Parts: sequence; structure tokens; C-alpha cells
Amino acid sequence: MSLVVLLLLAGGLSDIAPAQLHSITLPDAAREGARHGAWFDQVNHINPYLYNSEIKASVDQTLQAAGLPSSTLSGTSCPTTQDGNALYNPPYLSSYYPTSLNQPLLFICYKNTPGISLTSAPTDPSLYESEDLNVIVLESFGMVTGFVQTAVGNNIHVAANFHIVIQGFQ
Repeated sequence: MSLVVLLLLAGGLSDIAPAQLHSITLPDAAREGARHGAWFDQVNHINPYLYNSEIKASVDQTLQAAGLPSSTLSGTSCPTTQDGNALYNPPYLSSYYPTSLNQPLLFICYKNTPGISLTSAPTDPSLYESEDLNVIVLESFGMVTGFVQTAVGNNIHVAANFHIVIQGFQ
């Protein structure tokens, strides 16, 4: 009888430990991406890292350091929220979470405005100075053991977002 309980505990821990790692790493990655993108070069008067591929590289570096796969940049800049909040904070609609398990999906939302996507650093930094940069990482964490899958389902939605004010002269 105690062997059954011990096996259930061990099986549950094999899901909880990686889930905890993902729930810690995703916010770290979102924070690092936002900090990297918001940095202002005082000497040259530009935000040299304020564009999608540079922010994604910073997010991916943090994810890979924890042994997670690189993110996939979403074609949508700001995911739709369940409660309609204008700051694009969680909760997000289920349709925005990736369908493939354990594959982080990256959203980069500039100025709390959907549709803005930067392919290079802005030439006029005043357009983004003191505006919001929101880096959002979503994941469908896949369960390993059958016991936990029957208790909570095949996956758990994990969301991380980090807002930061884009730096400039002010």
C-alpha cells in the first residue's frame, strides 16, 4: 500500500519540478528581453536594441541557459486578454497559447498598441521614449505522468509578462 503512495508522489514530483522551473524561467526571460529592449544609449541618442529580433535574442538566451527551447516570435504583437484590459496583462485567451507543448511563444507589445512590429531600431527614439514595452512569453507546459494528466489535464498554461518604460532623454 505504501509503495503505491510513494509511486504517486514520485510521479507527481516528476511533473511539479519541471513546471516550477518553467514558471520561474519564463518571467526571467520576459524581464531580460524587456530590459534589453528599453535600454537607451546616451552617447548616440538611440535605443539600439528596441526591435523584435534583438529582444527575442535576449529572451532566448535566458530560456536556453535554463535548458528550455528558444521562443517562437508570434505574428501578433499583443495577445487578446480574457478580461479586455488595455495593458495586455494576463489572463489571455486560450487560443493564444501554443498548441505544441513546452514551446515558448513570444509576444512583443510596443506602446500598448497592437500591430506595431519593429524590424530595426527606431531612427527617432522620441517616438518611443517613456512609452511601454511589454514582453510576453506564453507556454503550454506538457505533463509527463499519466496521474497528473488525469488530475489537471494534458497541459498547464503558463504566462509571463514584463512591462518596462522605454528609456530616453527624460
